[in-house]
Amino acid sequence: MADIKSWKMKMCLIGDAAVGKTSLIHKFVLDKFDDQYIATLGTKTSKKTILVSNGSASYQLTLMIWDVLGQKFFDNLQKVAYQGANGAFIVLDLTRKETLESFEHWLMSLYKVAGVVPVVVLANKNDLNAEFGEDEIRKLVAEYGFPFFFTSAKTGDNVNTAFQALGRSMVHTWGGDSVSQRPTIPAVAEEKLAAGSQERLSALKAEDMILTMYCKLLGDTDIAMAIIRLQFRRAGVDFKNPTVKGLEKVVEFLIEAASDHVDSTTLEKEKRAYMNLVGRIG
Repeated sequence: MADIKSWKMKMCLIGDAAVGKTSLIHKFVLDKFDDQYIATLGTKTSKKTILVSNGSASYQLTLMIWDVLGQKFFDNLQKVAYQGANGAFIVLDLTRKETLESFEHWLMSLYKVAGVVPVVVLANKNDLNAEFGEDEIRKLVAEYGFPFFFTSAKTGDNVNTAFQALGRSMVHTWGGDSVSQRPTIPAVAEEKLAAGSQERLSALKAEDMILTMYCKLLGDTDIAMAIIRLQFRRAGVDFKNPTVKGLEKVVEFLIEAASDHVDSTTLEKEKRAYMNLVGRIG
């Protein structure tokens, strides 16, 4: 019997807000469906191990599954989530045709950071009345040759099948005794994160830049996003509609929460940079 190789790989679920990314992950990982919509703040990660085959070889694949927030204005946070991805689902909502039109945006944003990685398209909410169908999806993915599946997080239709398909595609792409070097597209320069820039910012853009800097400060996106979610709740701030006063409170809480992880001199510098960004809102 052939040896089973063990690999760990990172996959992202990306797409517009409320397309069902979180519910798909919940169904796949826990075999449960939650029909209460919860907006994802930043990223959430889940883990599940599956067995996949590539030719005659078998792989025990530990999937690190990243649920990426779907608000397009959080592009810096999305870049953090894409880093090191081995593959991705682009999720469409069959009940909203505008999610079909967002496909190119999500694909290009992924490619700019992660390089040309395997992609599988999910047409989700197959249990509801659809605004578009197979013909539109085939036309959309024809240029790229991406596989696609009609899924339902509620019924479980094609959920496991889709995750298996992306798992096999990632193993095939990076096949061999070790993960091969991935082709990359240079990431977009992030000079806008520099506190010295004087351009005016929207509250959402300032928030996006602050949270991205915070993830880099702590050096662990999972830990950083857990702290961020907690401090937004503590401050009573809606991350989709922040105010200057609200962000000032969040900054105070974030700096306080990082005091166990980062030295005081660095924290003081970081706080000044965050408050500079808040001060440029207008």
